Amino acid sequence: MRRILDRIVRPFGLRVIKARHAEMVYQHEYSGGYAQYRDVQIQHNKRKLSSVWADEKTLGAIAADLRAHGLGATGVCHGARNGYEVEWFRRELQGDVIGTDISETATDFPNMHVWDFQDENPDWAGKFDFVYTNSLDQAMEPQRALSSWARQLTPKGRIYIEHTMAHSAQGAGEMDPFGAHPMAMPYLFFTWGRREYALADILEVGKKQNNRHRAWVFVLERAQS
Repeated sequence: MRRILDRIVRPFGLRVIKARHAEMVYQHEYSGGYAQYRDVQIQHNKRKLSSVWADEKTLGAIAADLRAHGLGATGVCHGARNGYEVEWFRRELQGDVIGTDISETATDFPNMHVWDFQDENPDWAGKFDFVYTNSLDQAMEPQRALSSWARQLTPKGRIYIEHTMAHSAQGAGEMDPFGAHPMAMPYLFFTWGRREYALADILEVGKKQNNRHRAWVFVLERAQS
């Protein structure tokens, strides 16, 4: 995986190097494969079940962008744990917004579904005006997750990826297997998204209200056929 990512970022003068603290992109490899990944994700979901990463400032910037583009009637929030962002968007947009999480605890909360967000769901194909997540770092296969989300969009729909330095390589590991420096994210979207989606905008939110991390929201749109 490291060799693949190194080829992706090298044309832009970047390099994925071995020292963990200095990497631009990191993808954790599980010795136990997908079964271990799933167990780890569920374990930490339950441990952090009452924790909320999303904040009103960041969600408000996304809601404003949705309104500016005439969107928001339908949406899905992936990796939403206790559904905070789902209920926030439902109130703010008066839309039909649902959420997913890999843990069975998802069904303890309104409008939440048990689902591995990396997997495609035929029932959701072309259904949503928007996809939001602050959990791409929890993907074992982020490229596959993004491809699945792009197929869930309506023709004019948008994907909103919340990203901070906490989502970078330095913060990645068994719990959050994918990490990339914010500067590397556009290059990954460009390489991964060919013929499927493209980076349309970057919302600069500034410091989040709840944890003071500086946040960026990468906005992706479906590729036009």
